[in-house]
Amino acid sequence: MLLRSLALPRLAALALPLGLAAPLLAQANDWVGYRGPHRDGIAEGCAPPLEWSGEQNLAWRIELPGAGASSPIILGDRVIVACYSGYGIVNEEGEPQDLEHRLLCLSLEDGAQHWERVVPGALTTPARQVQIREHGFASPTPLTDGERIYAYLGRAGVVALDLDGELLWQADLGEPSPDAAAATNAIERNGHRIPLRWGPAASPLLFDDLVIVNCSEESNSIRAFDRKTGELRWTRESSNLEGSAISPMLAGPADAPVLVIALGGEVWGLNPHTGDEFWKVETGTRGGMSPTPVADTELVYTFGGGDSHALRFAADVAEDERVAWKGQGMDISSPLLHDSKLFCVQMKGTALCLNAADGEVGFRGRLDGRTGGIYASPVLAAGRLYVVSREKGTFVYSADGEYELLAHNVFEDDESQFNASPALAGDRLLLRSDRYLYCVRKS
Repeated sequence: MLLRSLALPRLAALALPLGLAAPLLAQANDWVGYRGPHRDGIAEGCAPPLEWSGEQNLAWRIELPGAGASSPIILGDRVIVACYSGYGIVNEEGEPQDLEHRLLCLSLEDGAQHWERVVPGALTTPARQVQIREHGFASPTPLTDGERIYAYLGRAGVVALDLDGELLWQADLGEPSPDAAAATNAIERNGHRIPLRWGPAASPLLFDDLVIVNCSEESNSIRAFDRKTGELRWTRESSNLEGSAISPMLAGPADAPVLVIALGGEVWGLNPHTGDEFWKVETGTRGGMSPTPVADTELVYTFGGGDSHALRFAADVAEDERVAWKGQGMDISSPLLHDSKLFCVQMKGTALCLNAADGEVGFRGRLDGRTGGIYASPVLAAGRLYVVSREKGTFVYSADGEYELLAHNVFEDDESQFNASPALAGDRLLLRSDRYLYCVRKS
């Protein structure tokens, strides 16, 4: 298993020096999926630069064929990035049936393109303006096991490609059953229901021979597909999945993992092999759920819907002892767990630092530097927090719980939005905007 939560043993493997089409084993620091090799935003052994600009420490920049909020991933010398085009770009024309998903494979060394795969994503009806305005149609981050690349493409389903970009399988994500279609997680204001269908954003997870996807947007369900064939192996539905953009994650030891899903009003602890329930916690949260949980060896930390919860994930914990503490929630960005502290960045440029053991607040305030809006999740590298803002550059802070501003880095000629979390490998840091993919490293 190549993707593991912080609570699982970290797996090191060696890359094979073979040709482009040959399978590769992921190196320990390859950024093979959402938030890196352990799905926690921590870049162990990486040493990206502190400062950069269009003239300083920029290794390369390439213009992308479409926009997107998903993060790039890295496998050896290959960079995979997802984009969309044809429809849904702010201030540009296009028809719903012309939407296309694009997956690119580039060289980490210089950004040269190896291949591009276009997957039609025709829509039968126009998308809601909130999706077009806020993040578009390429928000879930792809992932790889070294043999295949997997991507969740919304209504176009889940696809698997080989390392040459050839389509191996494509799986439909279905429609909600009558029971699950009657959503109960909606927000109501002034007597009006506010729909929570803002477009797919959850990134898939690999576990054993499965690809596990939170396809709440399409069918209010969590689905597990066979890695090699795309066959549906199990599914679990709930109307409370509406608005959940949380990427599935694993907690617990390798021989007894728990699949954790946070959704409206509750958190699930599931058997990742079958989708069967180990436990469920009623949380009372309402509305959209976006931050992906993190875990240590005893607790899993969930955020969203106005609250945060620290839960004991072991299957044999008594129901009345499951919740360790409850605190303030987050909105979009996923938390980062480091040195027994939870670092939480909010969309409007505020931050929290919580003691992971008891939820006590060590820092609460506005981030220095006038960050503006933030959608990306922070990453930790070289003892520093890298926080990407939507329109005002990347801010680098101390990781001691005080959020001291160490650097502010801007590409002055790029006025498009930066919604994606960074990807890292060695001394390189990759950033993507709606227009460009950047690689920065110390010159």
